[in-house]
Amino acid sequence: MKAPESHPISVSEDLLSSLLDGIAHTEAFKGKWPLIRAKLTKLQAQLTEFAEFPNPSSANTLSLDLLHSISHTLNDVISLCSKCQTRDCLEGKLKTQSDIDSVLAKLDCHVKDGKILIRSGVLQDGGVPSSSSSSSKREAVRAESRNLITRLQIGTADSKSSAIDSLLRLLEADNKNLMIAVAQGIVPVFIRLLDSSLMEKKEKAVVTISRILMVDTKINGLLLKVGYYWSHLFPYSHFPRFGVLVNKEGGGYWPIYGFSITL
Repeated sequence: MKAPESHPISVSEDLLSSLLDGIAHTEAFKGKWPLIRAKLTKLQAQLTEFAEFPNPSSANTLSLDLLHSISHTLNDVISLCSKCQTRDCLEGKLKTQSDIDSVLAKLDCHVKDGKILIRSGVLQDGGVPSSSSSSSKREAVRAESRNLITRLQIGTADSKSSAIDSLLRLLEADNKNLMIAVAQGIVPVFIRLLDSSLMEKKEKAVVTISRILMVDTKINGLLLKVGYYWSHLFPYSHFPRFGVLVNKEGGGYWPIYGFSITL
């Protein structure tokens, strides 16, 4: 299925086509442009895959945000490509090299985000079911949690922070919502958040994983990791308001649930 010419996918595809032609004529920083071409080729394949999904990508805010970011980066690459058509850059070489490294990092991020978005299944989700049946409600929660989990992994820092808060509200509303989110892959995503440089994200990740373990104790593989992070992140506070206390047991750190104790 070919996207309309005004569609964000078509806009990016046109920019890509122009770029791939222009790169062949670059003279400056010749070692960098093959790397850029490789990223562009991967993006081109992903855009083709986006266009094949039954629901238009423009109907999904996640894909729309990504497509706009891609087109913005591609315009930057076009500008750099034009500067590198001669051996002597129109601007200073150090600045141009820095700009090239910057767009390479952005393109790499776009490729990773596109891969996550395609694999997440959110592009296949339809609208929220209008029926009030329990199965329809479950499907709505499933779609919402899948969308939020995906948003946690791509996009801006503000977008990810907002997704965390929205997801926490969804999980706190009902234990059934939590189990649906677990089935959608929330656990490994929140474990990765434990490595965040922001303390607030780490705290929310620990609290969320602890809540999951309260509902589903079968996820035993997480116990040691959660306890380890809790003991190292918060050595002077046990956060009794969450009803979770970490204690050393058998050489490891383990979360103990159902307590409200301050030591």
